[in-house]
Amino acid sequence: MPLPLARTAAAVVCASNEQDTLGKVLQQLERLPLQEVIVVLNGCRDQSYSAARNHRIASILHVPGRLGHDVGRSMGAAMTSADIVLFTDGDVVISAEELAPFIYKVDEGIDAALNDLNPYLPPYMHQDEVTRCKSFLNTVLGHPELGANSLTAVPHALARRLIDDIGSEQLMVPPKAQALALAKGHRFALVQPVDVISANRKRPGNTGTGNAVADLIIGDHAEAFHALIDAGWMPQSSTVSRTEVALRRNA
Repeated sequence: MPLPLARTAAAVVCASNEQDTLGKVLQQLERLPLQEVIVVLNGCRDQSYSAARNHRIASILHVPGRLGHDVGRSMGAAMTSADIVLFTDGDVVISAEELAPFIYKVDEGIDAALNDLNPYLPPYMHQDEVTRCKSFLNTVLGHPELGANSLTAVPHALARRLIDDIGSEQLMVPPKAQALALAKGHRFALVQPVDVISANRKRPGNTGTGNAVADLIIGDHAEAFHALIDAGWMPQSSTVSRTEVALRRNA
């Protein structure tokens, strides 16, 4: 039996031709104390709609064109007024036991509960450019403890106050949303490791050096810094020497 929440909670699930897994994803979400589940069908051409319709908890938003999961999450977040919004995808089945800590963490007062992917990442010298961009953004914002973890990875959960403060439209660019939220003082926390890396579907556009997805995420980080500068943000001063930086980088 799920423990009761002090606040209301909802989930947003983005799916793009995920008929084989979407039903299983929704089965796990039905085991959580959620008041609603927003299913964003993103350019689906398979039976994902039928799979979602089999679950009474699901409210379905069908987008004919493929706008991407980030846009879908933004649209889903705008469709619910719940105090806590859990985000996950329709292609990776995550158990309710693994999802629950994210909503409970926000219920306890955290503004953003992130998936801790640190155990699945290689040492710095072997990390790709996307991982390094994520770490760099968190570090310059004064939160090196977040490592390379960000809103680009599911599952994660956000407090309604954070979404309302930065605007749900900012979720279309996850690094930008994270940067604005951290700059405004919202509290982020790493919850637990959930391995979505090995389960991530390999597609032509998301594999290999300089692939389209990597280029998009790197561009999103550049947009995040641009938004911070426009908002008048200044990086925190640091007394860390170049030697200390080199030691950390080569660890």
